[in-house]
Amino acid sequence: MRKLIIILLALALALGACSAIKTRQKLSPQANVNAKTAGVYYAQQNVEKAEQFYLMVLEEHPDHAVSLRRMADINLHKAENFPANSVEYNKNAYELYGKALAIYNGFNELTDQERLDIRDMTRRRDGAWTRIYRAGDAALQEGDTQDAMEIFILAHELNPERFEPMIRLKDIYQKELKDDAKAEEILLTLIQQNPENLDYILETGAFYFNQTNYTEAAKYFAKAREKAPANVDNLLNLSFAYYEMKDYSKALEVTQHALAMDPGNIDILLNARDVAYMAGDKDQTVVYLKQLIERRSNDDDFADICRILYEQEKFEDLLVYAQKWYQWDDSKQDPVQFIILGAAQTGNEALKNTYTRILQAMQKKQ
Repeated sequence: MRKLIIILLALALALGACSAIKTRQKLSPQANVNAKTAGVYYAQQNVEKAEQFYLMVLEEHPDHAVSLRRMADINLHKAENFPANSVEYNKNAYELYGKALAIYNGFNELTDQERLDIRDMTRRRDGAWTRIYRAGDAALQEGDTQDAMEIFILAHELNPERFEPMIRLKDIYQKELKDDAKAEEILLTLIQQNPENLDYILETGAFYFNQTNYTEAAKYFAKAREKAPANVDNLLNLSFAYYEMKDYSKALEVTQHALAMDPGNIDILLNARDVAYMAGDKDQTVVYLKQLIERRSNDDDFADICRILYEQEKFEDLLVYAQKWYQWDDSKQDPVQFIILGAAQTGNEALKNTYTRILQAMQKKQ
């Protein structure tokens, strides 16, 4: 009895939806009968019969929104139950939802139910597209490269605004087929079709960077910077490109801009340290090394800052960081030797003698 009540309720909802649209989309008497019959079968989950009668409605009225929507639902159901043909059924569902949505969105003064229907269809349409895209990934993992390529092309054709399918296609040409020229052609075609698309710009910059064409990479990363100035990852990529071009002043400017937005980022600080050093700016290199040491302890950072401070003859600072290094790790001789050097240069005989004895004890243990 409970099952019967549920079925009747579902039937009432389905027929109610038809009634709501009926006032907007008039059907011929026969098409109206077919639509009601289809609704009954749909509520009973008799997919085959429901499809048969919805197709009759659409043959006479190709723009009947409810029939289009239900046919989309049926194709979505088939995609789940017939995995061998899931791409085809998901494609049908995507296109049918698209047609139904176009009709719904053309209605004046949408009802609350119609707004709900639009949200539901949009979600289902997006789900159908996602399953098509994932089928391409699955085909690629199974070694069916050609099938994967065809699926990614289909996904792009269905929704050209989504960048992922053509990027995956580019990856196939570049990584699987070793055809860099075709991969580049795809990217440049995408850029030509949509020159302001940030994802395409970033991918093209990354492509040229990986090809060691740093001049072209910098051009695209710089364009991405104009469109997304707060994208720290892109700023780092642009800095890397300038670094490889040995344009250290530009690399440092970009890195400093990234650091201003994310001062505690270790990766940016490391890049800033390296770029400043290559630019010959030892003062700025020391600044970044000090910031790194504040955030972490690292033998290389301590060694670098002590060496540079000694070269700059900044012996008071050298003593500070050499002793910090020794406090962090008292098993190494290098910080002790730097303390002795700094103490000798500053005339601190007591400190020099203390650490000379420590060094001698270390050497005896060897």
